Amino acid sequence: MEETVSVDGKGRLVLPKSIRIEAEIEVNHDLVAKAIGPGIVELFDPDILMARAQDIGARKLASWKESDHEASAYVQKSVKAK
Repeated sequence: MEETVSVDGKGRLVLPKSIRIEAEIEVNHDLVAKAIGPGIVELFDPDILMARAQDIGARKLASWKESDHEASAYVQKSVKAK
């Protein structure tokens, strides 16, 4: 869905209700804005960004084992030695 919006003298714009409904954006909800080129701005829900980042981190670290890493093994040996 596309709709025209305007920017007021203070740099604000209002997202039309139909766009907010389609994008599942609540009223008074903070968004992250990113300029990606001349005349192009993307809006992101920070809660969704955080959930995606946590999911990516969990998948990447799923097979992580402290004992498999040299630095962790060194720290564990140092602590045991004291």
